[in-house]
Amino acid sequence: MLLSSVQTFSAEIPERYVRDVEKISNQYNADMKNFLRSLNPQITQFDAQQQAQFCNIVVQYVDSMYKTTDQNRQYLPLSIQSLTKQDVIDKVMLSPEMQILKKYNIQCKLQ
Repeated sequence: MLLSSVQTFSAEIPERYVRDVEKISNQYNADMKNFLRSLNPQITQFDAQQQAQFCNIVVQYVDSMYKTTDQNRQYLPLSIQSLTKQDVIDKVMLSPEMQILKKYNIQCKLQ
């Protein structure tokens, strides 16, 4: 999700930050793929366990992305330096994956 905006600036961004973002994104993609594969295609909404598992994946992604951005903030271009946790949450919530899953009416507490 945020990986594309980071890759655009990769010449200006520290290599460690780019690697961290790639690692976080790859882990998120693998976790989400495994989770979605575990679902019965016939379901119309998540049960409590599925919602908790899904939200855990999303919360971990948001927290990790914000943490690595915050730790590298001084080395990043101004457009990324000013990124707040709410900005990360907004990008996640507007992602194509989350738009597809809207039909399940999942409410994760992201803060």
